[in-house]
Amino acid sequence: MKRISKKLLIICSVLAVIICAGYFVWQKYKYKIARNTLSSTIANQTDSLYSIKYDSLSFDAVTGYATMKNIRIIPDTNRAKKLIGENMPDILLNVHIKSLTVTGVKTAKALNGNNIVGDSVIIDNPYITLYSMKPLQKGTKIEMEAGTVYKQILGKLDLIKVGFVFVNNVNVKGIDFYTKEKNFDFINGKFLLENVLIDSAHNYDTNRVLFCKQAAFTVDSFFSYNHNRKELSVRDINFLGKQKQLLFDEISVNRFENDSSPGTRLLDAKTLKLSGVNSNEIVKNKDIKVDTILCKHIYLYELPLENLKTTKGNNSKNNDSTGFNNVYGINMQYLNFPMVTFIPFAKSKYTVGNIGVKLKDVKTDVIKNLELHPMDYTREAEVTLSSLSIKSKDEFYNFDFKNITINSLKKELNVGSFNIIPFASEKEFSSRFHFQKDWYNINLSGISLQNIDMNELLDKHLVASLLVINSVNAKIYRDLHKPLEKRSKVGKYVSQLLKKLNQPLNISKANINDASIVYRENEKVSDSIGVVSFLNTSMNITNITNMPSAIQKNDRLNISFHTKVLGSIPLSGNFNFKLDSDEGGFYANGQITSFDATDLNKASIPMGLIKINAGKINSIDFNFKGNNTSAKGDMVMKYDGLKVDVLKRDKDTKEIKKRGLATLAANLIVKNNNPGDDGLRKVNPQFDRDIYKSFFNLVWKMLFSGMKETVGIP
Repeated sequence: MKRISKKLLIICSVLAVIICAGYFVWQKYKYKIARNTLSSTIANQTDSLYSIKYDSLSFDAVTGYATMKNIRIIPDTNRAKKLIGENMPDILLNVHIKSLTVTGVKTAKALNGNNIVGDSVIIDNPYITLYSMKPLQKGTKIEMEAGTVYKQILGKLDLIKVGFVFVNNVNVKGIDFYTKEKNFDFINGKFLLENVLIDSAHNYDTNRVLFCKQAAFTVDSFFSYNHNRKELSVRDINFLGKQKQLLFDEISVNRFENDSSPGTRLLDAKTLKLSGVNSNEIVKNKDIKVDTILCKHIYLYELPLENLKTTKGNNSKNNDSTGFNNVYGINMQYLNFPMVTFIPFAKSKYTVGNIGVKLKDVKTDVIKNLELHPMDYTREAEVTLSSLSIKSKDEFYNFDFKNITINSLKKELNVGSFNIIPFASEKEFSSRFHFQKDWYNINLSGISLQNIDMNELLDKHLVASLLVINSVNAKIYRDLHKPLEKRSKVGKYVSQLLKKLNQPLNISKANINDASIVYRENEKVSDSIGVVSFLNTSMNITNITNMPSAIQKNDRLNISFHTKVLGSIPLSGNFNFKLDSDEGGFYANGQITSFDATDLNKASIPMGLIKINAGKINSIDFNFKGNNTSAKGDMVMKYDGLKVDVLKRDKDTKEIKKRGLATLAANLIVKNNNPGDDGLRKVNPQFDRDIYKSFFNLVWKMLFSGMKETVGIP
């Protein structure tokens, strides 16, 4: 628009000069010669690309007043089509001006010298059609191009100096010359230029806004188009050159996936303010140089999922007949959008809190770079999100995030907390299903993902060096009164789930510092609640990835852990999964150190109707390997003085009682010590997996089989 304004001013200045000259010619040779002279001058000096028509002109040599009515500057489109290469103009202008008035013109200087000096120029109701002939090139020097036009039209005139120029109610329509598609509409603009100076040295005056000491304008509306559809709508634009401020009252953006797709509302913005706008950089170097961009409020709309599915090639064919995205650069120091409101669909599964966006030092030679690799051209970007709630597909759970911050300079993503919240209590949840279904209530806090590859993230690849979770509190419940769901869990080991993720992932290491996991079962045999807890748990996980290139370098996902089973039994172990195994290959090993055997009663009584009366477990060591269908390995459990009671539940009183004969028989069978009289007993348990149960059930069954064999229970 700056180019258009400058060319328009030049042409209008030409008209003013010719009007002054025409006055004296008119006094002697009447209107006919003046009209012919004006038309031939325009044609000759523009290489016959333009002709001029007008209804009337008049002069007053004493006051320096001149006016011209209904001016038409008409391009020769047939001639323009024949021009090629450098001879082809970037644009063609078709201009209609209702009136042009010049006051205070020093007509003698204009005619006898090489300059025009006046008080004012008023241009009323110009209507301009701008035809884009070819995309703008980065190498195009707009100042040089304008200077060439200046020389072509003005000839020997080296100076234009006017007190002020006022352009009233200007409308501009941008059209692609060849396709006839709309580029933009510029509606009802008003321009005020003060202390206008165009000469050989004005470009070097950095205090000027282009060629003025002061420039200001207002525009009612601006629309840009994508295949004749409004893609960008801007209303109430104000520019204050002296203050270097550009203000937009309202901005709306629509998104078009392809040539035929309907438009989707993308965002609305209120009160956008640009400060420190360097208009000279915009024109001379084609750089949008801005100190600060602030916006009071932005509304961001949820897109339909089908509109998010892009195809290759669409991004490379953006409708940019002006070449703007591939030519203009950006140099911005700071951007702050403190309030971005996400507007979901009425039936959306998303609820989003306030979003904040900050950018610092954005710099690139062409805008297109920001679309392709934004982080390479931005020193720091930060996005904050106060909350995010997502319903699960089955709507049984809400996934709630609080206080999310991602920072490109720190390469960190921090989440205050993440909660998996069931829609109902344990019993109500279980009552909704005809089969066994795990109920989860999980809280994670202090989550930090560090050293993120930001460009990979924008390409939907999550690559980071470290994930830290400070605290985990997990509650799990299952009602065993219901039948087991006959749905295979084969293919659901952690390594296999990673492989099925649509999100490419590579996290080198993860640390969980303090986890509390409590598993509760409503037992069918004892008709009571059994509880297994893992407290003060810490985990170190390495090589969390599903990327083929990373798996080629290291094909093992390793999880090492330390915990206290039932709150008092120390357990350390390691799970190792083969990432490239279709059979779900894994290894598991662990060590349990000394504890009182009666501590097991918290789980053994409700879950197994076994009470341990006495005994000490000195250690348990195990090494297992397995796959989708089975596991085997070796195990050593050392213990002393083991005594047990076998229990039953009374059908009438519902009380749990000791079974005398069964207890006697059990203690006769049970080997009370290991090592015993026959030395240290080592066992080699193996177990065929129940495909309807989880990985942890298989590991537990292996441990339980080894323990029974060690103590002598068949």
